[in-house]
Amino acid sequence: MHETTLLIHSLLRWLVLVSAGVALFRAYSGWFGKKAWSDTDRRWNVIFAHSMTTQFVIGLALYLFISPITTGAFSDFGAAMKDRTMRFWAVEHIFAMFIALALAHIGNARARKGATDEAKHKAAAIFFTIAIVLVLASIPWPFLSYGRPLLPW
Repeated sequence: MHETTLLIHSLLRWLVLVSAGVALFRAYSGWFGKKAWSDTDRRWNVIFAHSMTTQFVIGLALYLFISPITTGAFSDFGAAMKDRTMRFWAVEHIFAMFIALALAHIGNARARKGATDEAKHKAAAIFFTIAIVLVLASIPWPFLSYGRPLLPW
């Protein structure tokens, strides 16, 4: 069960990153290009926010119930905080992803409720940029000591 859930979580990150890229491209090009807000813009914002939500829920299941890393960290939290790898998985990764998830949804809501097309694009651009920076900073990239492969096979 752990391998399957981790595989899904690892693959879903690519949907999050691709949808963020498209949503950000549309937001910035709409904002600086003075383009009208479109249903396609709204759809990509929703895809990004909801892919983040799905990814977070799967990650939360790993975090709370499935992962031997976090269950080990919870058994001696003090020791886990002294170990860089354990601290990353027990605290840093989930905390940053939670904040990123909140920012993605705030950006989506602000864009949806913006008074003008420019305000909608601007809200999406700002909130999604901060969210994706947090995501990119919190992914266990292969070059990190606690890193994971880019593709799980």
